[in-house]
Amino acid sequence: MIRRVGARTQAIDALRVIVGALSRSARAVETRTGITNAQVFLLRQLRGGALSVGELAELAHTHQSTVSIVVVRLSRAGLVAKARAADDARRAVVSLTPAGRALLRRAPASPAADLLLAVERLPLGDARRLADGLHALVRSLGLEDHPPTMLFEHPRAPKSRRPARRLAGR
Repeated sequence: MIRRVGARTQAIDALRVIVGALSRSARAVETRTGITNAQVFLLRQLRGGALSVGELAELAHTHQSTVSIVVVRLSRAGLVAKARAADDARRAVVSLTPAGRALLRRAPASPAADLLLAVERLPLGDARRLADGLHALVRSLGLEDHPPTMLFEHPRAPKSRRPARRLAGR
């Protein structure tokens, strides 16, 4: 028997593929580095030199307040340092520490970076249609009041770089 696949089934299947791939990739990042995908993404943006929180937010296509929270976590972990910009003492910048550089050497690719690049590569019309469809989905789910966060950024970063042990028989 041939199953007819309608637009709704295709949409659900596409979301499953994307969310599943992003989730697997994010778990690999966390297992290998001990920090979240969003944190690795921001560290990668700093490889070329110090950036302001605003510049990082622009690169991540998100709000400064969202990036600021992640930068605080990275700073507490000793992976980034904040300082005054050399060209403007009124502006703060974030840069990698030696520990941050070392972590990046072993970090796999960030799924957030892959997703941002894929969306950037879409023709503008496709990006608009995607945005319209996703906004409709957000409204349908009643999530309009939920602020967007960086992908796979948890309230707290994982404490261990080792994967959790599974209980026998589970």
